[in-house]
Amino acid sequence: MKVGHIITAIDIGTTKICVIVAVVNEENKLEIKGIGTGPSQGMDNGVFIDMVKASDAIREVIKKAEEMAEISARNIYVGIAGNHIKSQNTLGRISLTTGSEPCEINSEHVRNVIANSKNNVKLQQGNERLEIIHAIPQYFEIDGQEGIMNPVNMSGFNLTAYVHIVMADINTLRNISKCIDIAGYPVEEIFLEPIASSYAILNDVEKSLGSILMDIGGGTTDIAVFYKGSIRFSAVIPMGGTNITHDISIGLHTSPQNAEQIKVNLGSAIAAEIPDNKLIEIEGIGGRGNKQKKLRYLTEIIEARMSEILENSYRILDENNELNMLTAGLTITGGASLLKNNEKLAEKIFNMSTKIGYPNLSRLAGPTERLDNPKYATSVGILYYVQQILSGGKQKNIQSVSMKDPFKNIWKKIVEFFKEYA
Repeated sequence: MKVGHIITAIDIGTTKICVIVAVVNEENKLEIKGIGTGPSQGMDNGVFIDMVKASDAIREVIKKAEEMAEISARNIYVGIAGNHIKSQNTLGRISLTTGSEPCEINSEHVRNVIANSKNNVKLQQGNERLEIIHAIPQYFEIDGQEGIMNPVNMSGFNLTAYVHIVMADINTLRNISKCIDIAGYPVEEIFLEPIASSYAILNDVEKSLGSILMDIGGGTTDIAVFYKGSIRFSAVIPMGGTNITHDISIGLHTSPQNAEQIKVNLGSAIAAEIPDNKLIEIEGIGGRGNKQKKLRYLTEIIEARMSEILENSYRILDENNELNMLTAGLTITGGASLLKNNEKLAEKIFNMSTKIGYPNLSRLAGPTERLDNPKYATSVGILYYVQQILSGGKQKNIQSVSMKDPFKNIWKKIVEFFKEYA
């Protein structure tokens, strides 16, 4: 990447928007210039319900980052999540030759076999209004020989690709791009948030040994499973931190704003550790008087909802994965991950080693202290992902959709990825 190149990462969540403006410095590090955060407006679980409000909110946060950076935001890369996301593992298969001699595999064969896997998904009933945003090769097979990571220059008669496909509602994708464009900033690429977060949270050893990444946001919990260096499963659960806040608001008869503050400042995911006689002051609604409630009651509300989120996540993961193979354990990130004792509750439910995922900031320069928080994992991950692609890194196994040309850049990156190893 050229010195002075600007990268802007935007994380659009259900409850918050985060924007980071970074510039490539002379040491080839991304120097943080501007950070902007603000409440998300006009969205519900990743779907736009008011484009005008959403666009105004995004513009305001970008302006905050620009004011701090004293430069204009350019090269916009966006992370998304939401109920509209669908993912599945599939395979593509092509014949390399019709003769009696094997054929040497080149990058065009790789492109064709992945295209075949995408076509197989597109033809499935129910996918008509979905657009593929990621086609991620997991491994390849040549004439029955499995586990091949790079088939280029190898010989065979038939080539099979095992591919992880991530799809999003086509209207939502277009609305996201249009919304940011209305704010005055054309979008370069869009990709799934837990994939971006993995670049900031998980190291190569964790991805190789097998790891689960759970990003608990405001409206959704995004899950990704990595094994042998590649993504093997992803899913979105329509539950997150706002569900906990809503339950607290109802249970304690207080406003959602106060419920959020109580959750963050006093909340815990394990009620048994809280003394039964400890009281807290609860603000009344609409000028009504304050009242006292047991802190234990608050934590019981939190534990019940957090347990539901974790148990639903575990059920989906267990149905689709061999969890005993994921020896690196579980990593929880996102804003709601910071609830006290969250990792303890997760360890109990998942029966595996658990940690809270903070973004690795070692590859950044500038004022990074503010980013040392799980809620910035996606934004930092976007920066790392884009830096890797633009620097010609070898791990180009994530192909995200370009909003300028939905397919051209995907194939270009796949071809470049395998040329690196040729």
